[in-house]
Amino acid sequence: MSRLLWGWLIAAGLLLARMGYMELEAAEGTSPEVTLLLLTGGLLAGLFGITGLLGMLGWMALPGRK
Repeated sequence: MSRLLWGWLIAAGLLLARMGYMELEAAEGTSPEVTLLLLTGGLLAGLFGITGLLGMLGWMALPGRK
């Protein structure tokens, strides 16, 4: 994957985590499962993106890569 795609994965992860954090602050009628899913999923996506950007996921067989 190119650096741009890893960067977008990091940005999407941070956006998801921020949405989860905003729901956690509001805490009015929100489902705690959705909040936990947004926070955890966003942080894991960002971590995965950072690891890929650093080149530590170069072993993955990606489409279009020889």
